[in-house]
Amino acid sequence: MERIKIVFILLLLSYCSCVSAQKKMSKKQFIIDSTNIVKPKLVRPQFRFDNRLIFTKNGSLRISGADAGVLLKNKLRVTLGYYKLSEQPKLLTKTINNIEYQGQYKSSYGALNMEFIYKDKRFFSLGMPLEFGMGINSLNYTSEINNLETGNKSGFIAMSYFGISGTFKPIRWIGLKGAFGYKKTLYNQVKNSTFDGIYTSLGLAIDFKEIIMDYKMLKLKKRYRKNSNSLETAVDLMTD
Repeated sequence: MERIKIVFILLLLSYCSCVSAQKKMSKKQFIIDSTNIVKPKLVRPQFRFDNRLIFTKNGSLRISGADAGVLLKNKLRVTLGYYKLSEQPKLLTKTINNIEYQGQYKSSYGALNMEFIYKDKRFFSLGMPLEFGMGINSLNYTSEINNLETGNKSGFIAMSYFGISGTFKPIRWIGLKGAFGYKKTLYNQVKNSTFDGIYTSLGLAIDFKEIIMDYKMLKLKKRYRKNSNSLETAVDLMTD
């Protein structure tokens, strides 16, 4: 009987030792896997919805659009975008033979966006954006009395935006991005439609790399901590 007890105790100790060793191996492997997931990447996919307000001598213009591209080494954001005029300038008028005409302006263009990120913290980042856009615009005037149109013109336009920007990131993979700067027309075939001035921008920025990383970390934590609360883990990942 004593021998049986001794054998049982030895088996129990051996089992506990194996379990302990297995846990240590699991923790070690978790650290290795998690480090590989969160280590900085050279390229990170980016997407942004943008809404701009330009203040000119002929009134304000509102431009909406979106861009998509990559963030290189967390320092240089390079994207391609498309933008379109979404609100008419209210002060665009002229008088012909004592009849007042209201201007109707349209513009759409593609753009190359670049932004140098010179400060990147957990909850905010600061940058200097530079954009070059090319597209088409048109301008025509309509009489408020009989809807008669006059001076309908259209043509090529090239422009540039430059300024400063900031992004607030309450969650790592989504942020509220604002910018302040100046819009300058470089070339325009349509005369009297050069709407240059100070601009402000407010948009929603999405970092797909952070989304993918959080998803991988969630799966990893569920594998190595099977008893953990999945919702609690997801909240921790988004707010860390």
